[in-house]
Amino acid sequence: MAIPCDVTLPPSFDSLDTGVTLHDPESGATLDVNDRLEQLYGYPANDLREMDVGEYSAPDAGYTHLVAKERIRAAATGETPTFEWRVERANGELLWVRVRLTATTIDGWECVLAEVRDITEYKARERRLRLLNRVIRHNLRNETNVLMGYADRLRSAIESETLLEEVDTITEVAHDIGQLSDSVQQIEQIADPGATERSPTAVGELVETYVTEAREQYPAASVSIDVREDCWVNADVGLEYALEHAIQNAIEHNDTDRPSVTVSIGKGSESGRVFVGIADDGPPIPEIEVDALDSDTSTTSTAHGTGLGLWVMQWCVDALGGQLSFEENHPRGNVVRFSLPAGEPPGDRES
Repeated sequence: MAIPCDVTLPPSFDSLDTGVTLHDPESGATLDVNDRLEQLYGYPANDLREMDVGEYSAPDAGYTHLVAKERIRAAATGETPTFEWRVERANGELLWVRVRLTATTIDGWECVLAEVRDITEYKARERRLRLLNRVIRHNLRNETNVLMGYADRLRSAIESETLLEEVDTITEVAHDIGQLSDSVQQIEQIADPGATERSPTAVGELVETYVTEAREQYPAASVSIDVREDCWVNADVGLEYALEHAIQNAIEHNDTDRPSVTVSIGKGSESGRVFVGIADDGPPIPEIEVDALDSDTSTTSTAHGTGLGLWVMQWCVDALGGQLSFEENHPRGNVVRFSLPAGEPPGDRES
């Protein structure tokens, strides 16, 4: 028998710091939510009662109504399923939550209670620790080994014609180590919630700044902008770091005589999210670099990239509630894409 739609949570649940949803154990339908859950998801309670869980799941979460119903039914039989899930809030921002399902009885009806906790900051710290561990265990150690190796070769090359070549290599490796240090510092800054302050940001103007800098720094490259419409996001310095690394990588890792890079800006026709695409005509990004970003990759794995550019992009985009993806460019090259929650110009916030 279906539970009446007027079965609701006791008023005391609204004072909890944990989000709570009440479900029909058979259909999985949402019967009620507390105030904290409305704050977490950004939707009014009345809307959440009518929505399919897939409507507020992140695009890549794989958490459909069918999956939710199976877990709710399992909880009704006495199990206590606990899982992590990425939610897309009403404003498009993505956040991680941990959900625990338990059976309960309210007003004589057997229901399933879901406790929902925001773990976005925890997931961010976990990713940062994994990243820094990877850097120390692999990147810096490898670069240092190379540096020491060339120092040994330098000793034997002092009286030969290869001296300048060996010195140049040592300089390049030292430069790479310096870039790793800068990237770690950027990640540390973004990781501190109090270190940066978000504000409405005109994406086109920001991209124009970094494209201009790239043209000056890399005169042999062709760097263009394709602004399809005015776009605003609520961002901090993390977006600047992500853009800087994306454009720099597209040029520096290009094997053509005149690297071509195009930065596109627009909005998704269905999602309404702002996208920034950095397209190049260089060689494919090595799979090992992209795989290293996977949260399931063990920190003890030997799979790791040669630098932190992609990690900085991933970290910064994640911190803004967005997503980072990689696509093939045609006929050759890569497209690095940021998908971000849309914001509003400062004047539009007044009511």
